[in-house]
Amino acid sequence: MKRKILNILTIVAVMAFTQSCSEYLDTPAPTLSDAVFFSNDDAAINALAGAYDPIAWYGDMQVDDWAIGDVTSDDAEKGGENEGDQADIQALATFTANAENGVILGRWQIRYIGINRANKLIEGITDNENISEPLRTRVIAEAKFLRAFYMFELVKVFGGVPIVTKILAPSEYTLPRNTEEECWAQIEQDLKEAIPDLPKKSEVAAEGELGRATWGAAKALLTKAYIFEEKWEEAESAAKEIVASSEYELDPDYGHIFTLDADNGVESVFDIQYGDFGIAGWDRDNEGTTVCIFTRGRDNGGWGFVCPTQDLYDAFEAGDPRREFTIIKEGDVLWEGTPDEEEFYIDAQNPTGYNSRKHILPASQQGEMSEDPLNWHYIRYAEVLLWQAEAAAHLGHDWQTPLNKVRARVGLAPTTETDGLKAVYHERRVELACEAHRYWDVVRTGRGEDILGKFGYTENKKYFLIPQIEMNLNPNLEQNPYNQ
Repeated sequence: MKRKILNILTIVAVMAFTQSCSEYLDTPAPTLSDAVFFSNDDAAINALAGAYDPIAWYGDMQVDDWAIGDVTSDDAEKGGENEGDQADIQALATFTANAENGVILGRWQIRYIGINRANKLIEGITDNENISEPLRTRVIAEAKFLRAFYMFELVKVFGGVPIVTKILAPSEYTLPRNTEEECWAQIEQDLKEAIPDLPKKSEVAAEGELGRATWGAAKALLTKAYIFEEKWEEAESAAKEIVASSEYELDPDYGHIFTLDADNGVESVFDIQYGDFGIAGWDRDNEGTTVCIFTRGRDNGGWGFVCPTQDLYDAFEAGDPRREFTIIKEGDVLWEGTPDEEEFYIDAQNPTGYNSRKHILPASQQGEMSEDPLNWHYIRYAEVLLWQAEAAAHLGHDWQTPLNKVRARVGLAPTTETDGLKAVYHERRVELACEAHRYWDVVRTGRGEDILGKFGYTENKKYFLIPQIEMNLNPNLEQNPYNQ
């Protein structure tokens, strides 16, 4: 059963206090003073819900993650009705985006709204005797996890960005960019401070708390940061700690991972939470995800985006069952033998002949307003094992054991590849296909021009352009060399 941190009405109620307007880091005056608002534990929990909320917004994780991670890579083409359908995504895929690109604008603004809300929460309850000490400690830890999460997603896209760890005065709105190294250091600091005060997943109450940050989520995000920083010893050590905790395990059924039953399940380290409350609306007014309608084929009632390429199809080894749970081809029948049985067709506009499968639900489980309740698995345990393998390969340690655990789960024999990095890169591609990881994997490992050069990628395009509206608001921002 899907459980949310707080119901949507509570989240909406707290927005008046925590909402940041669309201009760069601008914070409207609250309707209540901090002393009045943060007057009890319930107020702190309500504000925490507001800090989590931007993670799931339409203009953020629901669109830009697959638009960059999958469509801008060699794993998928945009799809849709034609090239002009979601033109901003097409520009990303062909590396012709400009600073007016709407996808990139959402990535910048929504992440800073999240940082602002985390900062407001930390400032509001630190040393606040109205909030019970155990709750205060945990909520501050969650807020630091969220601040690190939002900062990670900014650095991944833009490189070094302004570090903001407090509510800014108007005179501070024009902060210059920090270096990439300074940003990673802040991410590490927030996560290291959060980890000791967060509960293990096994300690989290099933009712009302599933989906909140845990020790494992923070440790895994720290591991991911180490991977991006190429801190291989630290990454291997952190991944091993997660494995040794026995808090997670591989779902024995790969296909089950992408069902409602697996939301916050045994393999989920951190899920982006979605739900169906039957509330009419769109964008931030509904707590479901639109990934389902975007990726479902046009001839089966969807919009036909994220079309897997032949190259991805061919990357799967013979007999690898992950392919059928990742890619839909003409005539495939899903949910066979149930009332939801459905035959899938490939529409004439589809550029590759394939549709993506992982994020669609049967008709009986779909939500209102084309928004479904299926979680987005931001980090799952298989990725932790592959991080361990990647770090170990760089260090000359045992990379085979964690990697072969991932293969064994789907019935594949141990890899015969003797080059550890080649083995990890292959396994990450097929295990995590169409989960918005491929672009980042290619560029962070220095393979961008070799793999994506034919689409227009150059090393100047590793980081995307800072939105022009933000450049206009803050003259101290230095633009990335994307179009140079």
